[in-house]
Amino acid sequence: MRQSLSNIGFEGSVLVIKNGKTYLNYATANKTDTSYLINSVQKFITGAAIMKAVQEGKLSLNDTLAKFYPTVPGANKVTILNLLQMTSGLSIDKALGTKPFVSDKKNLEYAIKNTKFDENMLGKVSYSTLNYVFLSNILSNIYNTSYEKLITKSFINKLKLKHTAFSWANNKTLKKINFVLGHQLSSNGKYITQKLDLDEIHGELGAGSLLMDNYDLSKCVKYILTCNYLSKSSIKALYGMNNLANTSYSGGFYIHNTYLASNGGDNGYYTFLRTSNNAKTIIIVQTNRARGNFFELRSVMDQLIIALQK
Repeated sequence: MRQSLSNIGFEGSVLVIKNGKTYLNYATANKTDTSYLINSVQKFITGAAIMKAVQEGKLSLNDTLAKFYPTVPGANKVTILNLLQMTSGLSIDKALGTKPFVSDKKNLEYAIKNTKFDENMLGKVSYSTLNYVFLSNILSNIYNTSYEKLITKSFINKLKLKHTAFSWANNKTLKKINFVLGHQLSSNGKYITQKLDLDEIHGELGAGSLLMDNYDLSKCVKYILTCNYLSKSSIKALYGMNNLANTSYSGGFYIHNTYLASNGGDNGYYTFLRTSNNAKTIIIVQTNRARGNFFELRSVMDQLIIALQK
């Protein structure tokens, strides 16, 4: 497993859990408890929080976006399930978030104003972070609190996560969680440090604003998939193969026969998460040295989780 990762030049933190026990926990650069920007991997936490609201009777998967934001184009046709499964037909061709950041409310208004709806794509997969920006704001609506406060209470505090924070945390917190900046390999073979664009990251909210280490990520996966946070029927409704119409994506995960997959890449970071359906076998790798081999790494991770489960 180490060889497979080093063969493609991976440098970063690796955690492998097999049959519920730590199998590998090492770092070839940074440390095992280094925190990285997890980018789109955060979507599985937002997706689970939405399903929790459904479980509590605060929301239905069949509710339309019009119930919350009637002025979004196509809002009366797009359901919560469409948003969860990236089949809404909604897109935005601008960077998310106002410059400078003012508030989540202003960012929502900006997103609504710039959203486009393609009815031909309704019910078909078209990956857009915008879907999860709307879901994050719907959570704020339902619970009458900010997305940040909700996730802090439901996950960070509840699970006592020691190396997790939102990207806009103060320097003292960033130091405490062992956060590292991302680096992108340039054409001249040198790594260039990437400064976080906090305006855009605020705009992504529940779709790419969390900093986490591998262990904290694994705790969230176990919490969500082992009937501690969601009920068995909620897990089935969100990630069950039978509930996927024209899509292989739901609730922040790509759904495969024997495993769930989530990938994040931006700002000089790559995060790859693979878990068996029961969260007994998990692979998480994170790096802050993005070298343009995202798809190669993604493929290796799929091979590794399949091999681990044999």
